[in-house]
Amino acid sequence: MARRLRCDVGFADSLLFLLGWTILVIITFGLASPFFLFSLIKFMINRTVIVEE
Repeated sequence: MARRLRCDVGFADSLLFLLGWTILVIITFGLASPFFLFSLIKFMINRTVIVEE
């Protein structure tokens, strides 16, 4: 039984995520940029499922 990881992220989800973070970084004059990477990792992990084949 093989297990694989599948990330269910659509184009609209990723576009809204990036747009939101871009606006946040602009508003905070770059102070939010170190937190972007952690938020991106959390975003991808929350949309990842284990598929058993």
